[in-house]
Amino acid sequence: MFTIGMVLGLAGAALFFLSRPPVLIITDAPFMAMYGPRRMLWRQVRASLFLYRPVVPVLIGEGAAPDVLAFAVDDAVSRILFSRRPHCVLFPYRYADGARRYRELFPETPAALLQGRYENGGGTAGLSVFSIDLERDFRRAGLFAAAFGKRKTGSIVLFQERLNQTAVRAAFQDGLRQGGYTAEPLFLNDFSELHSSMDIACVVLAGSGAEYLDQNFPYPVILFTWLDPDQTAREGALIFDDSLWALAVPLVKAVAEKRSGGRIPSEALIFSARIADKDILRQIQKAARSSK
Repeated sequence: MFTIGMVLGLAGAALFFLSRPPVLIITDAPFMAMYGPRRMLWRQVRASLFLYRPVVPVLIGEGAAPDVLAFAVDDAVSRILFSRRPHCVLFPYRYADGARRYRELFPETPAALLQGRYENGGGTAGLSVFSIDLERDFRRAGLFAAAFGKRKTGSIVLFQERLNQTAVRAAFQDGLRQGGYTAEPLFLNDFSELHSSMDIACVVLAGSGAEYLDQNFPYPVILFTWLDPDQTAREGALIFDDSLWALAVPLVKAVAEKRSGGRIPSEALIFSARIADKDILRQIQKAARSSK
């Protein structure tokens, strides 16, 4: 009887889970290839469990027109078991026009747009628009980099690329100080300024990470990218992931709270197996817990 009751209970919980309005996340094939299909599936399962409702990818053609995208979302809903109006739909900023069009056609469905590190869009047409909390990200990056800087000889380098240099520098230096690193870091604007012969303890790459694939740096690297970790070298010790899949849970919760927008920090992924010095690893893990 206990076994039957447990099976019925699990079946009921599964049925309730499947009957809840889903969260839809817009994605395309190029993103999935770079992010990693297995990684995206794991993120999908994880977000579904945390939100206790189905989280479903809507795979569209790259550069899909706004009307095509909007109706692709509606078609995806019709194919879901116990089809119901979505709990919310999450759009990456490159499909902002499609998000606005979807909102026009389906104003009853909450929709959110996530801006990346370089975008600063307008014309949101009732969408909830969220951006990456750069200052918090770089403060955490400073904390993590400090763990390497205190144990290794050489400088800590921040590659800034197109970011707001004043705000980024201040937040990064604040994180270094909080981590107990007192020396001045090096700030570079061009990836070509980095050379393997430089005496470096740790480098933080605040770009897409694509250039990193062609290098063979002998020092630990902190990357700001949603690139699949399997495509990075072993020197890539940490990744700040600002993708919709990494941030789905806090985004959905923010939409449920009827927030019209705000800033959300990236998810910091620590690759423990790539950090040989266990003392550094412990300091990084401690910094990660204290910075949440």
